[in-house]
Amino acid sequence: MQWDDVVTRIRMLPDFSRFLLPPLFSDLQKVAEHGPVIVVNASQYGCDALIVRNAEDPVHIPLDITQAEACELSSEFHTLAEQFGSSDNQLKLVGILCKLWNHVVHPVVQALGESNVCPGSRIWWCPTAEFTLLPLHAAGPYETKKKNLADIYISSYTPTLTTLIRARQRPEGSRDASSQHFVAIGQGNPVNGRELKCVAPELAVVAQHVTPIVSFTSLEDANATVENALDALDHNQWLHLACHGMPNRTQPFKSSFAMRDGPLMIKDIIRSNWQNPQFAFLSACHTTVGDEKSPDESIHLAAAMQFCGFRSVIGSMWSVDDEVARQVVSAFYRNFIDDSKRLDCTCAAVALHKSVESLRKKIPLEQQIVFVHIGV
Repeated sequence: MQWDDVVTRIRMLPDFSRFLLPPLFSDLQKVAEHGPVIVVNASQYGCDALIVRNAEDPVHIPLDITQAEACELSSEFHTLAEQFGSSDNQLKLVGILCKLWNHVVHPVVQALGESNVCPGSRIWWCPTAEFTLLPLHAAGPYETKKKNLADIYISSYTPTLTTLIRARQRPEGSRDASSQHFVAIGQGNPVNGRELKCVAPELAVVAQHVTPIVSFTSLEDANATVENALDALDHNQWLHLACHGMPNRTQPFKSSFAMRDGPLMIKDIIRSNWQNPQFAFLSACHTTVGDEKSPDESIHLAAAMQFCGFRSVIGSMWSVDDEVARQVVSAFYRNFIDDSKRLDCTCAAVALHKSVESLRKKIPLEQQIVFVHIGV
């Protein structure tokens, strides 16, 4: 009775009417205000996609793949991703991306077309279970004269529907650039880890594009310590991080970024005193890798940054080549900062899409699709 009384009083507070209750579908539908969100599900009963639309009923698509097959495909891709960069795995990669297209993504694309979602529109993927480890954004037939998903729609991800809704509800931040602060943190020589030779040139590229627009700070090498990074996170709305990313599959909150003096952990980042954070570019390896044994867990480095409050995040799904990262970053900021000379975190997905498109003929396939966008 005491419990019921307390819960009743809490639900009378502003914005707490649904306390300890599941969200209403009418509230969840708001997630699709700027484009459809596709939830992809795998279970022992079958695999499905559910297209959430803003003003209409959701569209249900049964998928021609079993949970066991999805698990096998995920495992096959995970094994392949660990070998990227060491040998030519392009044919195997294309094979996996074709299977993803045939059994998962193409039926969704057909349904989106029937729902009048125009080519060039943004879409959001919300993968669950075995699908969280698969690069849905990169699926395609990979045949001449046939379009891959990236040729049709601009893909983003969200770990959950409510995370994306919250990111959209946060204030846009001041339009006055003088009140915006951007920090670039680069660590090419961590205590434990191989040297990253392109970190300094990468940060120079970021500075070149951003300095004329916002207050800019750079932390490099000896200055890129755990303490300095956490202090910088407290005072900046915009973040570029170039370093090694280290996922911890058994204890996700101990996943970290390698600083000069040790690991900058998710559990410490989450405790930071954020001031309206807007955007983070995580130019680090393995920032969006989930846990193969617990695929429903979304606490990876990029999702954690969004849970912390960043409205828009770019991260990598597997190891990034140092030089490729520099090229992508350069192209990204060139596309990100528009003619109005202001920063807008809602433009990040389109900027990434254009950047990768411009580099297609210059970098290998696995590096073309390694970066993904999460959030608004």
